[in-house]
Order: sequence, then C-alpha cells, then structure tokens
Amino acid sequence: MPDLKILRRVVIVSLVLQLALVGIGWAWPPFRPALLFGCMMTAAVAGMLYGRDLGRGFLAGMLGGGIAGAAGGVAAVAAAGWLGEHPESVIPYGVMVTMLTGAVGGFFGEVDARLRAYIVRKLTDRMNS
Repeated sequence: MPDLKILRRVVIVSLVLQLALVGIGWAWPPFRPALLFGCMMTAAVAGMLYGRDLGRGFLAGMLGGGIAGAAGGVAAVAAAGWLGEHPESVIPYGVMVTMLTGAVGGFFGEVDARLRAYIVRKLTDRMNS
C-alpha cells in the first residue's frame, strides 16, 4: 500500500511540472519536439522522489512512482486536449510511458535511499570509533 502523504506531495509536484511543460509547448511551438522527453523526465523525477522519501523496498517505490507518473501523464494529456490539441490517439501510450518512467524513477529512488542509509551508517560508525 503506497504512503498517501508522500504520494500526495509527489503527485502535486508531478502535476505542476507536467502542466507547465504542456503550457510551454502550447505557447512556444519549437519546444514541442522535446515535450515527450520532458514529460518522461518529470515522471521519472516524481518516481525518484517517492522512492527516495519512502525507502521501504523496490516494489513499493516502483508502485508509488508509477502512480505518480501516470497521474502526471493523465494531467498532461487532459491539459493538451483542453488547449485544443488532439491527443486522443496518444492517451494510452502517453500514460503508459509516464507510468513506466515513474516506476523506473521509483526504483532509482530506492537505490538512492539505500545508498544514503549506507553512507549515514558508515559516517556514524566512523564518528563513534
């Protein structure tokens, strides 16, 4: 079961960043080719933040990261539709891609949490000896 407090914060960050990317792509058309990469990166960062804050295992981090990435992807596609774009054909693919990159980010967030715990443990051992 995902930690709802952390998930809420991460989803808000993901939504804000995804909506900002869509707005920039709508206002500045030369940015549109980089929009998919930006949305994927935002989903991965959201997943990494969730996995890093949770630190309870790879599967839990990937689950929450996937949820955060998918929520951001749905918001991005909905905002693009609201702005007059026609994303109906890419809705399933866009959400799947952001969910996958969010899950990958959750994996690396858990790696970061374990590495941080290891470094803290080594530093405290060194200070105590």
